Amino acid sequence: MSREQELVLRRCWPDLLYRGWKWVEWGRSQLWGSTTIRFMSNTVREHIHRIWDRLADFPEPLLGTDGLRYLLESISELIGADHGYWLSCFLLGHLDADRDPMLGWRPGPMFFYKEMPDDKSVVKNNMDKLEAGEYPVDESTRNHVRQAGRFRATLMRDHVSADFFSGPHYRHYYQRRNITDTLFVAAPVNADTEVYFCFNRVGSEQPFSKAELEVAAETLRSLGWFHKKVLLGHGLLIARQPLTPTEKKVMHHLLTGLAEKQIAEKLNQKTDTTHKHVGSIYRKFNVRSRAALTALWLGQRN
Repeated sequence: MSREQELVLRRCWPDLLYRGWKWVEWGRSQLWGSTTIRFMSNTVREHIHRIWDRLADFPEPLLGTDGLRYLLESISELIGADHGYWLSCFLLGHLDADRDPMLGWRPGPMFFYKEMPDDKSVVKNNMDKLEAGEYPVDESTRNHVRQAGRFRATLMRDHVSADFFSGPHYRHYYQRRNITDTLFVAAPVNADTEVYFCFNRVGSEQPFSKAELEVAAETLRSLGWFHKKVLLGHGLLIARQPLTPTEKKVMHHLLTGLAEKQIAEKLNQKTDTTHKHVGSIYRKFNVRSRAALTALWLGQRN
């Protein structure tokens, strides 16, 4: 390290310590040459490791609800996000990718963090339009599906062109709702399933930094096991059809070992109703018994 570089680091070090929970980044214009110096504080690394450890402690049937909520909340605290969501996507093999504007990909179940009043109505409206073939696929969505198949993280401003921010999609889904900046992290789970994590700032003039993007990516990159379990819990990874909300509750209790009569009592159902839900779950997962379902959940299926 040159004398000049050392002096710059010494001058900036108090600020680094003060902002210990963040990354600090210098680029060519601020420092020297083409080198970018990055610092991730031990505080951030320890926080990320605690997130991983805590997720590992969640009961597996709760990973898709309580675990997902904890993960979204924890990352939001680290990067200063005000709102976010998890989105599952799956590839439909019967669609012609060359003709389909979304290359055969379709959205699945979503999970919101700090849900906005119109979040669900916006999603339902979009799904209805998509099913009717009336959804105008925007630039952001097109870019996402074109990059499917690899782990990726991006800031909205790097993901789309400048024209996107003056277009109708941005005005309706972002500007109207006072969403001022967005970052995305997407992870493939297998060849035909992906998960997206989206984090938004609402009413803030401060955009996400590349450092905050890397913190979100670092947290999510090593959670392949978690993504698989969450998708399994939503009946998307290997189930023939997505589970209904009631079926998810029934499956939770099935995996904890409760008898059907006990499950019916907990959910205020008739025993026959619970039995029908159990049968539906077995059919969707292509199993014939609770033992086979449990083995499938634990990854022990041959």
